Amino acid sequence: MKIEKLNDNQIRCTLTREDLAQRNLQISELAYGSEKTQNLFREMVRQADYEYGFETDNIPLVVEAIPMNSDCIVLIITKIDDPEELDTRFSRFTQSSVSADSEEYADEDEDFPPAMREPAKPAAPSFDEMLKKALTEDAPKHSFMFSFNSVSDVMDFAAQTSAYPGESSLYKSAEGAYLLVLSVGNATKDEFRNVCLIASEYSSGRSIPTMNREYMNDHYDVLVANDAIARLSGK
Repeated sequence: MKIEKLNDNQIRCTLTREDLAQRNLQISELAYGSEKTQNLFREMVRQADYEYGFETDNIPLVVEAIPMNSDCIVLIITKIDDPEELDTRFSRFTQSSVSADSEEYADEDEDFPPAMREPAKPAAPSFDEMLKKALTEDAPKHSFMFSFNSVSDVMDFAAQTSAYPGESSLYKSAEGAYLLVLSVGNATKDEFRNVCLIASEYSSGRSIPTMNREYMNDHYDVLVANDAIARLSGK
């Protein structure tokens, strides 16, 4: 079990299948407030307090579960001063975005690597809904990832959007998909929206928390770390 401090109010806990097995837990059990699940959360918070001084006495906590693959899940634990301001993407200890079966992923996620897949949901948000939600943020905290079949497709897209001033990075998955991640960076919201809409003509896209790019840097081949659009546009 790996604990990392993201800021004074937030920690990230990475759990492997072995970590859960040692505690006699299944990934599916994280969706319920069982005693074993509560003990795991308390263990993580105690460790975070010991390592980073992450005090949680009488402070509401929320948990966001991010399945990375079949053998790893990340929990983001956040201290909330005002419970009424809870973001809808978080779940309480008695709830979770983890599906009842860790292998039940939405069919439309097949083009994306397991690290970016989310559990199957009754009504998955559409690309338009995800983009609209990202644009409501003062400074969008969500990047968008698009899966391309070939470098030539990425280059065709880059040629159309060479003037985009935001951030762009290109990765390659073990399955051979070319993953283009677009972030707002120095772009305006309109520029970010337009480049994402153009990319959606080439590939299905989905929003990912910007912090997930750290995971991609560690687990995927980084083909172009920065300014991928400008470098691939040939201009």
